This record gives sequence, structure tokens and C-alpha cells, in this order.
Amino acid sequence: MRAAVKGAATLFGAAVLGLGPVYPAHGQSRSDPRLENRMLREATAQEARGNLDQAETTLRELLRLHPSSSAAVFGLERVFRAGGRLADVLPVVDAYLAVDPEADPIRGLGVRVLAETGAGEGLERAVAAWILAAPGSPDPYREGALAYVELFGAGRAAELLEEGLVSLNDPPVLLIELGDVQVAAGRVEDGAAAWARALGRDRARNGDIFRRVADMGEERTASAAVIVAALGEEPTTVPRLEAGAELALREDLEVQAQTLAGAVRERLDDPEARGFLKGFARKAEDLDRPGSALWAYRRLVELVDDASEARSNDDRLARAAMAVADTAAALAARRRITQSHGHGSPQRQASWTEQLRIQVVAEDAETAMEALGEFRNEFPDAAELDELSAALASRLLGSGMREAALEVLNGIEGPGAGLERAFLLLEGGAIGEGIAALQASLPDLEPSHATEILELSLALGELTSTGARLAAHVAITGHRGHPEDGIDAVVAGIDAVPASDRPAILAMAARVADEVGHEEVATGFRRRIVVEHPDAREFPEAAVRLARAVAAHPGGRDEAVRILEALIVGLPDSPVVPGARRELQRILAIGPGEGAVG
Repeated sequence: MRAAVKGAATLFGAAVLGLGPVYPAHGQSRSDPRLENRMLREATAQEARGNLDQAETTLRELLRLHPSSSAAVFGLERVFRAGGRLADVLPVVDAYLAVDPEADPIRGLGVRVLAETGAGEGLERAVAAWILAAPGSPDPYREGALAYVELFGAGRAAELLEEGLVSLNDPPVLLIELGDVQVAAGRVEDGAAAWARALGRDRARNGDIFRRVADMGEERTASAAVIVAALGEEPTTVPRLEAGAELALREDLEVQAQTLAGAVRERLDDPEARGFLKGFARKAEDLDRPGSALWAYRRLVELVDDASEARSNDDRLARAAMAVADTAAALAARRRITQSHGHGSPQRQASWTEQLRIQVVAEDAETAMEALGEFRNEFPDAAELDELSAALASRLLGSGMREAALEVLNGIEGPGAGLERAFLLLEGGAIGEGIAALQASLPDLEPSHATEILELSLALGELTSTGARLAAHVAITGHRGHPEDGIDAVVAGIDAVPASDRPAILAMAARVADEVGHEEVATGFRRRIVVEHPDAREFPEAAVRLARAVAAHPGGRDEAVRILEALIVGLPDSPVVPGARRELQRILAIGPGEGAVG
């Protein structure tokens, strides 16, 4: 290649076609932008009308008047391409370069045209001439490689890029291009190695490589691992380690990310390390890598001495710890925040509340009760006491610690505590008092929750004492996070309650079964309502839901149609009938023997 550079011709067209310049390269006249723009618009209009000869004449005249009009050259390339004369642009390129030898875009155009027209020898000479004219530029190697791939294949393109890397001291743009060429040729590991050489040399280009790795498909994970490993090998630099840590984060290689980040931290003094670790932690959060965020925040704890910054760091540490279920780390961070604030201050109250939200669900019951008691002593009027006490009481009740739950709720006012008291009363068999407590809690509940509790209180009020106890059990177990226990109780005990109570309890249990994904159980409960209680208030809704579930299974179409038709005919004034008609039309569109998810 070097010999070719020394003897390279500077003319594209003369080298390929044996043609001289189409017009004389006389001195450029004074530029007139308005004239140039007018002639370019005229040529564009002629080209659009299909008058290629007229467009060519206009553009050649523009070049005669303004030899440095690159737009005219590109316009001629477009005209010649449309006319099937692409090679005719090469003499025009020669003439332009005679006026402006440093016009890289025009040299690039010539190189691309030589590749498209299959002029191999001319292409090599043109690239060599470009290298000679721009000795410090990566452009001739990059553009030349793209052309070589098209004409000679990936091997020759890679050789040209390697020559440029030696001449220009490994510029990232050529390393990235070399990686592209190698990957396109199927040499994925070589391509990854080239990208690894580029990373850390120019921070602005790191993202280009990250995107290339992300687009690699099946080879993505292996390529990322190769690059990350290369960036950690000595000799390396802080920028390369930082780039490797970020790529590892992006590709979910968290162990490697933390290893490289640790190597960065060791090479930086404390102020720089703080900045790096903060940035690493934020990237980890943005990429949903809480484990790496937690790793970074733990190391920041050792470096931060400003109280405000320490609290901010601990807050983020606690959030990351909870995301990976490390409640011990989260609690330690929350305690540090709480202890940093003055006794009785609003800030201390807020931070202690966050601490207790973890404690009431994660620590042992006695420790949680003690912590809540300390908070209550310091902040007896805190609005958060209702929420915290209700959460702890629910946990205690779920563990069978009824007396402890009552102690926690004693003296606490609020919807959460009121609701827990209501469930305690229901569990103790005081159905009437429990219903009254449920209704008393309604004004302060969220609307959707209030509707649910109102429906429960009304249902319990209409049942016999036997049925109410079973329904209350379903509600209590669901409230305490054990809905399957309530479902099992209905399966086992529904026939022991009066027949008039069964539809309401079956409907309640069906809704719970839906919520926990027990579709077959829910369908069984609704089938009993439809078959055994056609006069019940719960019948219409149960019929529609049953038909939808049955139709979703192969062979269930005809039964679903019968259920809906019986509902529509038997209860034409029911508010569910319009919906039932739409459901019937949908099911009728299902072919016989087919099933469809509703």
C-alpha cells in the first residue's frame, strides 16, 4: 500500500477512463450564493421532470462559474446515476479536486463510485492518493475500507484499517470500523477485540460501541464478556476501566461491573472516587441493577463526611437494598438517617417512619413492637401511627398473636387501626360489632377500598350468624395475606351453612379465587350459584362470568351459549343483560369446537 501511495495518481477519472477534465480548472470566480442556489433549484426541477440532459447542462455551467460548488458535483452524481452513467462523475471529481485537493467529501464520493463501478485498480489508487493528500486523517482509511468491503471483501478492508491504525496511533473511529468489518465477516471475537481497543480512548464514542454490542443478537453476551475482560487486563487505564464497568452494567454482568468499578476506585483519590461511585450508582439505578447500586452506595458510606450528603446516600442505599431484599442493609441505612436528625424534629419523624415501615414487616415481632413504642413515645400525635400500627397488628394477627395485636392498636385512631379492630371483632365472633366497626372506618378509606369494605359489611349484615362467620373468615384470611385458607374453608364448609347464605359466600369466594389465579375453583363456585341458586341476587353476574370461563375452553361454546340465553330470557330486565348480549355475540362468533380467551 505504501508503494501505491508513493506512485498514486491524483485523478479519479483519468485513472479509470482515460478521460481528461470535462471543463477547464480555471481560477474560481467570486462566489455568488444566490446564483448558485438558483441554478441548483433549476437543476433539481429539471431532474424531477426527467430532463436529465438539461439538468446536467445546468450543473456543468454552475461548476464553470463556481468550480468549488460541491453541491453541483453531488447533483451531477445523482443525474448520472439516474441516467445509467455513474462513471461519468469521476472526471468531474478530478476537476473539482484540482481546485480543492482537500475536499474530503468529494474524495469520498469518488471512492464510493469507483467501488460501485467495479474499478478495483482505480479504487486502490484513489484511496492511496487520498491518504497522501490527508496524512493525518482517518477518513481515507474509513471510507476506503467501506469501499473495499464492497469490492474486495472484508479481508482487504481489515488490512487497510490496520494500516491506518499503525499510521495514526489507533484512532477509535478506525478501531470501531475494524470491529464492524470483522463482525460482518463472522469474526465476532476479533471484532469484539477491536471494539475493546477503542473503548476508553474517546469517551464520546463509547456509546457507539455500547449500541453495537446491544444489537449483536445471539453473540451479544459472549462479545460483551470478551470486551469487559479485555478492559480489565493490565496495562489499562481509568477511562478503560470505567467504560468496561458501564458496559458490564448494560449487559447485566454485575459481578464484572463491580470488579472493574472497584479497580477504578483504587486508582482515584477520595474526591474523584466519590464522583465516580455516584455516577456508577446512578447508571446502575437507571439500568435497573440494584445490586450494583447497593455495592456503590456501600462504598460511598466510607467516603462521605458531609451530613446532608451522607443522608442522601443512605436514602438511596436503603432503596437499593430493599430492591434486592437486603432488609438488614436497608435498616442500617435508615437508622443512620434517623439518628442524624435532632430529637423531636419533623425530619427525624419522617426518616423514622421509613425505618419502621421496614421493621414492622421484617424484624421479629417483639423488636418491631418495641421500636413502634419508642416512636409513639416521641411522636404521640404522628399521623403515621395509624398506618404503622395497622400493619404491625395485621402481621401479629397473621401469626396468631391476638393479644399483642390488641396492645399495638390500643389508643390508635385512624382508618387503618379501625379496620384492624373490625377484623379482630369479626374473628372473635362479634359479628354485629365488627360490621359497625367496618362501617365506621369507611369515611377515611380510599374510595376503591371503601367500596370493597362497604360491600363486605352489607353482605355480612344479610347473612345468618353461621354464614357470617364463614364469610368473615374468607375476608379475614384475604386481608391477612392467606386467601387460600379462606377458599379452602368455603370448599369444606359451604354445605354446612343455610342454603340462603350460600350464593353470597360462593360469589365472595369466587372473587378471591380470581385474585389469586385459581380459575377452575372460581368457575366451580359460580357453577354452583348458576345451577343451585337461579333466583339468587348473585345469579346474573355469576352466569355471565361462568359463560365467559366455559367459552374459553375447547368444546365449551355450546354450554356458554345455553347459559347466556337462559339468563337473557329468564331475566330480561337485569342490568347485566346488555353485557350478556354482547358476550353472547362474541361467543357465537367462535367456531364450534373452538375456545377463545375472553
